[in-house]
Amino acid sequence: MQTFLPYPDFVASVKALDYRRLGKQRVEAMQLVNSTNKLAANPNAKVGWANHPARTMWRGYLPALKLYHNVCIQEWVERGYNNTMKFYDLPDDIQMPDWIGDDRVHASHRSNLLRKDPDY
Repeated sequence: MQTFLPYPDFVASVKALDYRRLGKQRVEAMQLVNSTNKLAANPNAKVGWANHPARTMWRGYLPALKLYHNVCIQEWVERGYNNTMKFYDLPDDIQMPDWIGDDRVHASHRSNLLRKDPDY
């Protein structure tokens, strides 16, 4: 479970992903949104990834995570792949996480992508 943001821009980040990782990003972002929604409805609920670093990094920024999910889907469709996932409705004003733009975060994501696929 990881959301890959090798760059501070969501569009640039998802355009940098290969087919396999882009497809998984749509699913993993949706899973994070779903677990966040379940915890919001019931703080005592047992949900997957409740303490996972990927969930922690998005805590308090659900609209931004939904935007990331939507950008992943849009890139998926633009590449010509069939989409079966829904786009999330978004508010007009989306607060981005504080770590967006922190090159240490983005560099670590680039490093993880290189580790997973040296051709990245």
